[in-house]
Amino acid sequence: MIFPQNIVIFPRKNRSIGAIVQLEGLNLPRPKVTGKATIPLEFLDGGKAFTLKVTLGEKSGNFLLDTGASTTMISTETIKKLELTGEPVPPELLTYAVAGDECPEMKANLHRLPVLKIDNVKVENLTGLEFTTTVMPDGLSGVLGMDILSNFDVEINPQTQELRLLPPSPIPAKNINDAIPLKSKLGVMLAEVEINGKGPFIFMIDTGAESIFISQKLASQLKIYAAERQPIQVQGFCGIEMAEYASLAKVKMGNYELKNLETVILSSPVLKLLEVDGILGQNFLNNYQQYWRFNQKKTEKFPAGGSLLLISNPDN
Repeated sequence: MIFPQNIVIFPRKNRSIGAIVQLEGLNLPRPKVTGKATIPLEFLDGGKAFTLKVTLGEKSGNFLLDTGASTTMISTETIKKLELTGEPVPPELLTYAVAGDECPEMKANLHRLPVLKIDNVKVENLTGLEFTTTVMPDGLSGVLGMDILSNFDVEINPQTQELRLLPPSPIPAKNINDAIPLKSKLGVMLAEVEINGKGPFIFMIDTGAESIFISQKLASQLKIYAAERQPIQVQGFCGIEMAEYASLAKVKMGNYELKNLETVILSSPVLKLLEVDGILGQNFLNNYQQYWRFNQKKTEKFPAGGSLLLISNPDN
């Protein structure tokens, strides 16, 4: 079976954006996943995104917890330690959008990976991506993507810094009205978001993004005038890119609303390739305990959709 395009969003620290990569028509088998676990989380480089300990074969390392990555990714350093030889992805199947223009041509390899373990969770028959022309943030051995996460109910508690991977379950009747519907696109999850009382707009929901990112088009629709914008340099995946910083008075998803959140206004092609108005990142999500559910069918690699239930942290 030929699966639809896959997306990987590469993480970077505050006020930064990575890249979006489409891999078209690749025959990636669905991994076999067993077990459940409660796993401690740590912040990446003092930021807002989370990492967790993963064992791959005989090697252990820190992986980014990333709902914005459709496919699990492995660093070149880890690939070398595991002595793996992958298959190059044909250039005609690789479409990408990056921030900055200092990158050489992006190249990728596909690897059949040894058994991956996260505490009591075991993942077999996993195919991972390695990008040979890029470097992950320091201390990361890989990115844990939706090809693994969507097999579970995923519970994230930012306050206790814990991740729970649980067997899939239906939404409890008492929570149905509060659960935010999620739609799948290219393996990642999209939801409707209202900004400053306008919308709804379509955002990707991304635990691997530190901040909220919006397009220039959306910034214009919201009437964020020049006087309200502050020019900043964004560390893009492929060098420095000029962007703008602004504040959003209100950000609402479902029945959940926060006020005065920072956003980065991007002119790069990253959001255009995804065909979304923005990315909702950790400066929104970390204010809530999150319970992600996915409508996963055994015959499909990625879920058709899902739901997200948010519970306010006690100190909010």
